[in-house]
Amino acid sequence: MVGQSNMQGHGIIDKRYGENNLYKNGTLEWLVEHYPDQFSKLKDQSGEWVERRDTWITYNRQAIGDLELEMHQNGNLRPGYGGDPPNSFKEMGPELGFGWTVGDYYNNVDHDEQQILLIKIAWGGRDLMVDYRPPSSGGQVGPYYESMIANALQILSSIEELFPEYASIDEYELTGFVWHQGWNDGCFQNMTEEYEYNLANLIRDVRDDLGVPNLPVSIGVSGFMGYHEDASLERGKQLRLRDDIINAQFAVAEYPEFAGTVAAVDTRAFARTKEYSPGDQIYHWMNNCETYWLVGQAMGKAMLELLDTEEEIS
Repeated sequence: MVGQSNMQGHGIIDKRYGENNLYKNGTLEWLVEHYPDQFSKLKDQSGEWVERRDTWITYNRQAIGDLELEMHQNGNLRPGYGGDPPNSFKEMGPELGFGWTVGDYYNNVDHDEQQILLIKIAWGGRDLMVDYRPPSSGGQVGPYYESMIANALQILSSIEELFPEYASIDEYELTGFVWHQGWNDGCFQNMTEEYEYNLANLIRDVRDDLGVPNLPVSIGVSGFMGYHEDASLERGKQLRLRDDIINAQFAVAEYPEFAGTVAAVDTRAFARTKEYSPGDQIYHWMNNCETYWLVGQAMGKAMLELLDTEEEIS
């Protein structure tokens, strides 16, 4: 699971207001309280966050500029694997909705039990044109691309050290790549114009460097602005750049060479306004946990469809 700050995740889990110390709309605590049919499963009977033992996660949790081969958080999937260092267990990203969606699918009466590992590698404020620039795009390879590949390979080579239970499994299959990024490239015309080219090359190069030629790829498009009417002047230009990034992400998923192995999911309907969110950072989905959950869930469903297609083809 790779990207910039929205793959890191900045959904605020617990934020309160007023004399009655009420949970703010859009926090994960608020969702559990107001929508128990959907979210009460995230807490156990004692009120603690559930840890999914069938779904492990690692998260590099590194600051911008920190490209060391490091992983600062790992364990069973639960809320809190988001945000910047040292903000441990206070924020969430799309990993929670993604992990629950994939975990529920593979661990039910219709499937043999599967142990899942989510490898999340993300830094805030990173673009695709320079920071994550893939080798096939030419020029200087992005330092964050190189670090991402190196981190992923190192984690795969040390699973048992991170999760001793792996000793009884002793084999793995790399089954998917999840991409949620695009804000920074959508700030500049030249980056926007090159985005489709760079994203297609990213997919090709990740597959090559990880040694999985048809690795399924699920893309959560950059729908932070939601659906909107065309605006005028500078505001309109910025919205058009955002739409150009989204169009590029959808276009790559339609390449004939990627048929049945790459999917782009629309996330614009998941955007929430400031009035219904615990924060006001539009570039971080207004810090809304429902949005992050839905984005992860959608990317998870798309990944499952790709895996089913891959199984049918093979």
